Amino acid sequence: MKVRLLIITVLISFNAFAQDDYSLSPVEFSGYVKDVQTVFVPYGMEENWLSDNAIHNRLKLKYYYKDWLTFDIQARNRFIYGDFVKFFPDYAKYAQSSNYFLDMDYVWLNDSSAVGLSELDRLYFQLTKGDWEVTVGRQRINWGMNLVWNPNDIFNTFSYFDFEYEERPGTDAIRVKYYTSITGSAELVYKAGEEVDEMAFAGLYRFNAGSYDFQFLGGFMGKDLVLGTGYSGSIKGAAFRGELTYFKPRQIYDYTINKDGVVVSSVSADYTFSNTLYLHAGILYNSSGASGKAGQIQLLSNQELSPKMLSRGKFNLFAQTSFSITPLITANLSSIINPDDLSAFISPSITASLSDNFSTSLFGQFFMGSADTEYGHIGQIAYLRFKYSF
Repeated sequence: MKVRLLIITVLISFNAFAQDDYSLSPVEFSGYVKDVQTVFVPYGMEENWLSDNAIHNRLKLKYYYKDWLTFDIQARNRFIYGDFVKFFPDYAKYAQSSNYFLDMDYVWLNDSSAVGLSELDRLYFQLTKGDWEVTVGRQRINWGMNLVWNPNDIFNTFSYFDFEYEERPGTDAIRVKYYTSITGSAELVYKAGEEVDEMAFAGLYRFNAGSYDFQFLGGFMGKDLVLGTGYSGSIKGAAFRGELTYFKPRQIYDYTINKDGVVVSSVSADYTFSNTLYLHAGILYNSSGASGKAGQIQLLSNQELSPKMLSRGKFNLFAQTSFSITPLITANLSSIINPDDLSAFISPSITASLSDNFSTSLFGQFFMGSADTEYGHIGQIAYLRFKYSF
């Protein structure tokens, strides 16, 4: 279902609202523009660097129509040009989102060396009455508790490698939520799809006990029945989080893989010292993952991510540290290691805030390992980003 006219109308509305005096209206308007220069050195092609440039623009409009009714519309616009577009077939298809029921993206430029596209990745209205809350439309439904791997996040799985999409994908869904207390809630979510195998329907119950939040979820996601649980809490300033989800095929055939189901679990802990030093560590377990060489991940893919396959290996280890060198400059180093095939991903970065609304960052993504390992034979990537927020 094409809704290009809707996209154009919304973008025009953004510009119109931008001229208003928001101090006199129930409208919030914000966004940013960022330029990202990328250099990719593919494995085995060290003398043939690939580079491209992407200009990202995000527009966010929230309209408080009544105290019980809110509209949220957010548009994502990108212009990408360079070697990636030239050398990767159908780059426009890769750049488009593939996990939505409604088609609300528009490719307005598809040249041999440049791609331009716009999409609405948030478009919903929210009704609030007492302890009840109903949200209908394209929204982000975050059931995860960990910061890197979220087996409980059956509606909005994201990739840690896609750091440029900080808002993360949404989903076309209806969510009904009831607040049982200040710290507790129960909700039901239906994710739309053309066929049952593309739909999802699940419930979540969350409550607090002591210094911890706990949750339980159940339902179905595509071809699987799901049961899960998670927790989040702190002990003496250190945060502890954990999630576990069991996926069981709804229908079993002779060719069905993992007939007994799949268990995916992650636990993590993080702590910030008084001198701003931040430490974060976690582990991921995937019962269907490989114990030996896991096979290379696919970075350039627009296939919908699944909480069943957060890693190719049976285990992945995560470690991160960051530190504020000055109040305006922060350095970060994160890594993921597959201990079975000894492949690794390492990502250093440094960010400088040049003003209240302007920053620049330098990121690296280094993939290391032998052939057919999870992070091996991919290459090295560097990103230089300039971001202006308004």
